[in-house]
Amino acid sequence: MSIARWGHLMILKMGAKGRNGVQLDENSKALPMHSRAIEQRTEVVKGRVYIHPMPQLLDNIGYLIVCLPPSSSRLKQSSSSLSILAILVDCGDAVSVKDQLELIRDVHYSKYKSMDLKLVLSTHKHHDHTAGNRGLTQDDTISSTLTDIVGGAVEKVPYCTKLVTDGEILTLPKDGANDMNELVEIECIALPSHTRGSITYVLRNKVHTDMSFHMNSASNMSISHLFTGDTMFSGGGGVPFESDFETNKDKSVDDKTVMSRFKPTGASLSIERCFAELLRRAVTEDDAIKSNDGLAIPQMVVYPGHEYTIELLQRQMQPSNLAVNSQWNKHLPGVFFELASQYFIAGHRRDLPKSTRLLTVPSTMKKELKINPYFRSLRKRGQLVITAVTVWYKYLHDEKKSQMSKFTGSRVDMEYLSMPKTFSKDEAMIQQSQSGNSEKTPSSENTWNVNQDDFRKSIFTTVYTEDLDAIVDGLRNGRLIPSVAAKKLARLSKKLDEPVVHRRPIPNTLPSEKKMYMGVLGLAVLGSSPCGLCASDSKTMNLPSPVVNTDHLLISKRKLISSLYRLGLLPSDPKSNGIDEVVLIINLLWDEARSQKEDNASESADFEVGGKEEDDLIELGELKLILYAVAYRQPSWFKRYCMPCGSTPTTVLTSKMKRSGGELVKHDVSQCQLCSSVLGCPKHDNDEDDDDLSMDDSVDVDDFDAFGLDPQAANQVSPRDSTYVKSRREI
Repeated sequence: MSIARWGHLMILKMGAKGRNGVQLDENSKALPMHSRAIEQRTEVVKGRVYIHPMPQLLDNIGYLIVCLPPSSSRLKQSSSSLSILAILVDCGDAVSVKDQLELIRDVHYSKYKSMDLKLVLSTHKHHDHTAGNRGLTQDDTISSTLTDIVGGAVEKVPYCTKLVTDGEILTLPKDGANDMNELVEIECIALPSHTRGSITYVLRNKVHTDMSFHMNSASNMSISHLFTGDTMFSGGGGVPFESDFETNKDKSVDDKTVMSRFKPTGASLSIERCFAELLRRAVTEDDAIKSNDGLAIPQMVVYPGHEYTIELLQRQMQPSNLAVNSQWNKHLPGVFFELASQYFIAGHRRDLPKSTRLLTVPSTMKKELKINPYFRSLRKRGQLVITAVTVWYKYLHDEKKSQMSKFTGSRVDMEYLSMPKTFSKDEAMIQQSQSGNSEKTPSSENTWNVNQDDFRKSIFTTVYTEDLDAIVDGLRNGRLIPSVAAKKLARLSKKLDEPVVHRRPIPNTLPSEKKMYMGVLGLAVLGSSPCGLCASDSKTMNLPSPVVNTDHLLISKRKLISSLYRLGLLPSDPKSNGIDEVVLIINLLWDEARSQKEDNASESADFEVGGKEEDDLIELGELKLILYAVAYRQPSWFKRYCMPCGSTPTTVLTSKMKRSGGELVKHDVSQCQLCSSVLGCPKHDNDEDDDDLSMDDSVDVDDFDAFGLDPQAANQVSPRDSTYVKSRREI
């Protein structure tokens, strides 16, 4: 209502004046900005497309996308006589936005005739993101160029003139030779949770950036820029105001089994489904690249709608927050140290004097996979899904060898097999550290140009002291040559991503009921798309319809595999060492579920079997039937059967379920970086010929050049050859 809108904005403005101090320009009617951002811009296409952050109200952030005219050398018309095209993402305060438009033009683009605001993209309907729409339409200068205010089709975005749905590609502004559609595209991804019609706008550059560390796909890679509004923040996600209600019983999994129902649209589950959908769709498979740790982390830059980073990270670091912080010892060491590093950086930037605080955004998807608890939860769910399908294959599936052989050929459905080839890990790390930002427009005193390379850089690198000391000693004593030392230095920080405690189940046992239930939950979150709040919303927004019984939830095999791959749970090279077994098992599971569906269809005239285009989708109830042999569409909690017909199954699953929950722990204390110092293990002192020399299993051709030897002989020389060892010691 109007009174609620007025009260909401009044509180935000009062808070902004108290927290952010006085405005530097005393003549301005705008609120004081919560961050210093005028000088900063992100370069999307060199010399043409830039993104400017626009702080608003208490802690809101809007974004201005500008497209400059092409260089005058290619035009008869001078570039100074052409206008700049501009798109604004979220306008919470029209006065502040108009002031910043003038400041940005004066600082960055003073030589151009004007800056024409053409579109306003609203991520959702809340007042702190849309209250300025009215002021923009009532301004004579801006309204003369503004063509549309864009919002979700089921949202009541103030003054919205263009309704968009899921998957829609926007038509971008054009002015003569300055055609924005030739340089970038913007896709709308509907992610209902924070509000029923929330839209994330994904900007992709069509003019690709050359990156020296990325081998064959350097000219074919694009960077995705995600304007997430309140759906996703750096270090967290928005409150699911308009999702299904989730009770305390819904959240607890201690007393649930694979036969229990759950709400895939409920609260935190709805957030996770939105995050999984964004991870899959923000970039195409061809644009995902191989990161330093060998995982396919897509190149996504995240632009959230609020400066909440320090609060969200602090919440995770508080010992009292047991819901998030109770089991840090079960995370990889690299996850905790990345979170601690980003917390320190965010605190440093936000503790600067008022009006000079720096933004902690944009962030990157690679960073968020570690510091965002929702992505950590998705990764855990993916691991449980892998456990579920592998246990089914090992214990419950017959004729494994004959069935598996069918999927080793062209039928294997793996999207990520088409991934571009990249350097090896060591080469990629070394070349990336040397690449720099040579392709970026140089910054000046009043213009800070940044791009995806800057966001990807790590401020802190944490390593095990013992490993670093070994390299230092090797260089000091002449036992390590520079090329070998460089490779070892590049690998140091990656050891933190390796577990120090390995767990495996006791032979002939199955996971606990709780983990089996969580495996079903993982299938739903990672394999299904977000749906609308109701059937009419789904139809309007072009989204799947909600289901009454979760057994009817459609799970996509391609989405499941893509999610597992994007979370780093599947290898980028599935053909090496037979590590594509998980994908083969998933294909086998889907094939058996389809066979079961066809058998049921032959017995029932009312049952329709979909064609080949529907082979990708399987109902969750059918997967539960195959995975756990539990009844499809359980009638109630007190009437359950082992099979739908009530007959005794051929595999008595219930007897094996009782022998669950056990595990064997493997922990080599002498090799563990966290425990070896306690023992005082002298292994390095007794192994100087091998460890201090740090011999690899192959001979480096570059080493032969350094020794003055024939590089052609490298393939015939053993790395333990006495002449080779002696030469390395001398170097």
